[in-house]
Amino acid sequence: MKRVQIKLFFLGFVINFVWEMLQMPLFSYPADSSMTQINLACIQASAGDAAMIVIAFWVVVFLQKDREWYLHPSVRSLVLFLLPGVIMTIVFEAMATGPLDRWAYTNAMPTLPGLGTGLAPLAQWLLLPPLIIFIIRHQVRRSD
Repeated sequence: MKRVQIKLFFLGFVINFVWEMLQMPLFSYPADSSMTQINLACIQASAGDAAMIVIAFWVVVFLQKDREWYLHPSVRSLVLFLLPGVIMTIVFEAMATGPLDRWAYTNAMPTLPGLGTGLAPLAQWLLLPPLIIFIIRHQVRRSD
């Protein structure tokens, strides 16, 4: 079980870092931000995304009472897995683009009507964690 969590975190970090770098044109940063600061922000965001994946994984373990749910994911378990990340994404994006002023969206970023949350960060959470679960499931099944 511990190995699965480690794989989730590291694979989550790498895949999310690639996404973070690819979506950079959709964001603008304060004028006094250096490229190093922006890259560090992407690293920090990727680590946060990876941690959110592990937390969401444990939410499902707790609610489903099944430590191996990822080997046979149901619609319910996937919804339970995605929901914490969607909520955290909406909250973190609102804080980062609002009171924390860490970044803003460029005109190229589509946003969620009513909330103003960027669709790229939401798509990131809706697409990447299930992909990561699929990869981990495939790795575990191959090793058995």
